[in-house]
Amino acid sequence: MAIVFKQSYVPYLLFLTGVVCVYLWANSRRMEGFENNGQVAPYNFEMYYVDWCPHCHEALPEFKKLGATQTIGGKSVVCKAIEAEKNPEMVRAKVSGYPTIQLYDASGNLVKDYNGPRTAAAFQSFLEEALNR
Repeated sequence: MAIVFKQSYVPYLLFLTGVVCVYLWANSRRMEGFENNGQVAPYNFEMYYVDWCPHCHEALPEFKKLGATQTIGGKSVVCKAIEAEKNPEMVRAKVSGYPTIQLYDASGNLVKDYNGPRTAAAFQSFLEEALNR
């Protein structure tokens, strides 16, 4: 038995298919290169950046060297690089400059702002100091 759609339903089905595709595409771009496979981590180390910022272009490759997850002193940390202007719903705090780098606990409370050098070694040192108290 063949399913026959009235011609008036076809535009609605095409529109709905397009909406689903756009939604899936947008969600796949939220955290470029950083997936945590659905794990809930006790800590989140987040870098908010924008495309037009030269400081962000220098810091982002260094931040990505940390990888998606870290275990420091038995505590799991998920590292996320979030493009703030394209994903404003993911920005947890007021950002007054870029890049803004912050450490959050599992409840979403700010543990500490990062204000040090923008190198992978400095990021790692900050995490070790903040989590091994």
